[in-house]
Amino acid sequence: MATFTCLPENRSVPIGPQETVLDALLKEGIAHTNICGGRAYCSTCRVMILEGADQCSPPTEAEKALAKRLDLPFHVRLACQTKLSGYATLRRLVFDSGDLDIVDQQLSADAINQERPVALLAANIRGAVDFDEVNFAYDIVYLMGRYFSRMQKCAARFGGEIPNVMGKKLLAVFGIKNAGLSPAEQAVWAALAMLESVGELNDFLAQMRYQPLTVSIGVHYGSTVLVPLLAGQSTLLTPLGETAVGVNRLEFKNQELGSQLLVSEAVYQQLKGRARVGRRVSLQESLPLLDAYEILGMDGEAPQIASLETEGKGQRALSFLKKFGFSWGKRR
Repeated sequence: MATFTCLPENRSVPIGPQETVLDALLKEGIAHTNICGGRAYCSTCRVMILEGADQCSPPTEAEKALAKRLDLPFHVRLACQTKLSGYATLRRLVFDSGDLDIVDQQLSADAINQERPVALLAANIRGAVDFDEVNFAYDIVYLMGRYFSRMQKCAARFGGEIPNVMGKKLLAVFGIKNAGLSPAEQAVWAALAMLESVGELNDFLAQMRYQPLTVSIGVHYGSTVLVPLLAGQSTLLTPLGETAVGVNRLEFKNQELGSQLLVSEAVYQQLKGRARVGRRVSLQESLPLLDAYEILGMDGEAPQIASLETEGKGQRALSFLKKFGFSWGKRR
């Protein structure tokens, strides 16, 4: 009879040739989580194989399907589907309600939980640090409602999502869905559409005697971890990693240069021959060194990726803000 070491309990557990790891754990009195009862529906019995991966049985079809959906790495297995032919060491991964919440988030978001190549777009309203102090609450909601509604439509038009808003700054992700263009191209076309849309919005605001909005945008491409924040909201994500840091550096550099749109070298390499480029600069404020290009426009017509949904009469521009529980300033 084979045995395996179970962590963090550091217990040696015997396992028969026809037993699954889950069966062996429960027989030894180790309360291993298995919400679906061992039917490969929930993944709560997941374990990490630290030693002896070659002693594990091949994944069943049910386990393969769930692992693909959740992007589980090869060394994370379902205890209810895994048998052992020799010694192994494994670590249990789901212990409490906090761990169950993470599993729920992964299932509801189709497990956007590993590094993947995406393009990130950071847009910020510049030159209005006292915006919330010099405007009434009604003005703020009215202006920002129109602004964020337009930005959301521009991102969606080119296959992007806006999962993150903080104050006057938004972050859009491109490449989660297959849109027929590279994520970098999607993001740059969306950025240009955003700048054009802000210009149109400023024409309208001038008629209403509001001050114009000035927007700066950075676009970066690279491997990024997209972490789902809330169960049931698969588009509410936060990106982590160097790409997320870099896109914010690019956006901020616009203020120093007086530019509107800066992209990284990784983005520029996917636009060669199609982008109209202005200045080239290096961001040397911190490591890693980041080369940036000012994008003035793109040659040709904007591609048709996704059709825009028109708003019904009862919908308001604030719907986007409500999605994020958006509030501004000190007035309530």
